[in-house]
Formats: sequence, structure tokens, C-alpha cells
Amino acid sequence: MNESMKPFLCEGLTVYAEARATITFFEEEIAKLLIDAVESRDNWPFLESRKISQAKSDKGIGQNGYWVAMDIEGLSPHRKEKVIIDCGVWWNVVKNENLIIYASFTGDPKNGLQFLWPKKEQKIKSFDKWNRTFLYLPGSKTTDIGDSLNQLLDELLKQLQ
Repeated sequence: MNESMKPFLCEGLTVYAEARATITFFEEEIAKLLIDAVESRDNWPFLESRKISQAKSDKGIGQNGYWVAMDIEGLSPHRKEKVIIDCGVWWNVVKNENLIIYASFTGDPKNGLQFLWPKKEQKIKSFDKWNRTFLYLPGSKTTDIGDSLNQLLDELLKQLQ
């Protein structure tokens, strides 16, 4: 072991439980913000029979950044296809963006997982990963993530037309 690490490790041993509890509490509160934003949404064009899952987090693994996210399941009204939307807050997944609010189809509908996001002039950006298109907005230091999340959901749901 590197000798310069000893003070860090000694201090870490004394504060680890408190630090873990703080992170867990933070993730739970972010999850509440996400759920509140989705549950307070009045208009769900192109999605019927919604079911909102419990929010989840990466549990500190950090392999693909850090995130707190939830799924929204439903049916597309025209094709009656199962739809699953993955959305949430994600840290360190996009280069030059520390925090993003994102939304993406996951699993279903199969034909909507990857799509061209032509609206480069808008604030909403996109990236492709795992054969999926993710729409996102850069996050800010405010806790008002609901507006950003709902903008993304509006645009994602239009893909079901």
C-alpha cells in the first residue's frame, strides 16, 4: 500500500457509514423528485395504461456513470405495442456534461429503440448507446428536474406516432 493513502483510509474508516447513509438518502430524495415529476404529468399523448416503477440507482458501481432512474410502462394507442421508457438523472455518462436528465425507450417498442434525433438546434440533445437513442438535457444545480424530464418525455412520446 502507498504510504500516502494511510491518512485517507484511516479517515475513511471513521466516516464510511455516515457517507454511505448520506448517499443513500440523497438517491432516495432524487427518486422522489423523479416520481413526483412523472405522477404530476397531466397529458400522456401516445401512451396508454401507464405504470410507473420504483426508482432505482446504480448502487455506486459507476461503470457507466452514476444514475437514479425509473421505468414507465404503457401501450402505444395506435399499434397497441408495449412501451417501456427509462428516464432519470445520470452523472458522468456524456463527455463534457457532469449531470444530465434523460429519457429513452428500453426493450420495447423494438422499432423505437434507435431513432434519428434531427433537432440539433434545440436544447435537447441525443446520444446512442447500447443500440438505444437517449434524449437528454444538461442538468443544472436546481432541484427542479421535472420541467426538463417532462420536455424529454414529450419529445420521446412523439416517436410513438
